[in-house]
Amino acid sequence: MAAGVTTRAAVPYSVPTEFIAAIRLKTQVGSIMRNLIFSDDLPEGEGPIYELTELARVTAYALTEGVDMAQVQQITDAHLEVTPAEFGAQVFISDLAKNQISRRTNLMRMAGQILGNAFITKEDVDLISLMDGFSVALGAAGTALVPGYIMAAGAAIKGGGQATAAITAGTQEPGPDPIQGVFTSAQMHAVRKAIALGTMTTSGVVAPRSGLADAVLTGAKVGKIGDVNVYIDDNIGKDASDDAKGGVFAKQSLVRIGFSGGPKMEPERDASMRGTELNIVGIYGTGEWKDAWGREMLFDAAAPTS
Repeated sequence: MAAGVTTRAAVPYSVPTEFIAAIRLKTQVGSIMRNLIFSDDLPEGEGPIYELTELARVTAYALTEGVDMAQVQQITDAHLEVTPAEFGAQVFISDLAKNQISRRTNLMRMAGQILGNAFITKEDVDLISLMDGFSVALGAAGTALVPGYIMAAGAAIKGGGQATAAITAGTQEPGPDPIQGVFTSAQMHAVRKAIALGTMTTSGVVAPRSGLADAVLTGAKVGKIGDVNVYIDDNIGKDASDDAKGGVFAKQSLVRIGFSGGPKMEPERDASMRGTELNIVGIYGTGEWKDAWGREMLFDAAAPTS
C-alpha cells in the first residue's frame, strides 16, 4: 500500500465500527379489552367518582275483580362506584444521547411511543385482571380450550347466569349482547384445531366442516362461536404450569372509566442534568358491574407444537 494513504486502520477511533441500519421498538399488544367492555371518558372537572345506578324491578300479579290491589312494592336501587387512580411512566433522555444518536432516528418521538405503549398495556392488563374476578369458572388447569366451553359460557350468560336450581319464571336477568370472549393465541390454536377436526362440544361430538369453520380458520379475526364474539389478547399472562385465565362476558358486565380527559404526556427540560424528562400520566378506574354476566375461563396455554 502506498505511503501516505489514510486507511481505516490509520484512524480507528474516527471511523465507526458499526452501521446502525434502523432502530426499532419492541412489539406490544395494543388495547384489546377497552373496546370490548363498557367504557366512558370524562372531561376535566368531572368526578371524582363515577357511579352506575340500577333500579330494582317489580312483579306484576293476577288481580281479582272487586278486590283491592294491596300488593304495593318498593323500588330500591343498587350502584357501583368506580374510583379513579393515577398511573404513569417516565424516561429521561440526556442531551448527549439525543444529539449523538443517528439523525434518521427521532429519539424523543420514539421515547414518546414507548411511554404511550406502556400506558396502553398497563390499562389492558388491569382490564384482563377483571376476568379473574368472576365467581363462576369453567375449565381446569391442563385442559384444552374447545368451542363447547365457549358456547357453554355464552349460553349461561345469555340465560341470566342463574345457578342450577329451580328458577321462578320471569326472574332471569339475561346478559345483553354483545357477549365477548378473550383468550391467548395458544388457547385459540386449540379451538381452531377442534373446529378443523369438526369437534364442536366438550364431549367430542363431531360435526361436519361448515362456513363457521372456514371463517375461523382463515380469517384474521377469530369471529363468533355460538353467542360469543371471540378475540385474542396476548397480554394475558400464564402461570408456571402454562395455564392462563381468559374469560367470556357481556360487554356491560365490566366497566372502565377514564378521568380528566385521558392520559397526558409532558416533557420537562432539566438544564443542570442536561437532558429532558418525559412523563405520561393518566387517571382511570375499573370495576365489575354484573358478576352473573361473566365466566372466568382457565385453560392450558402452552405454546403449540402441532
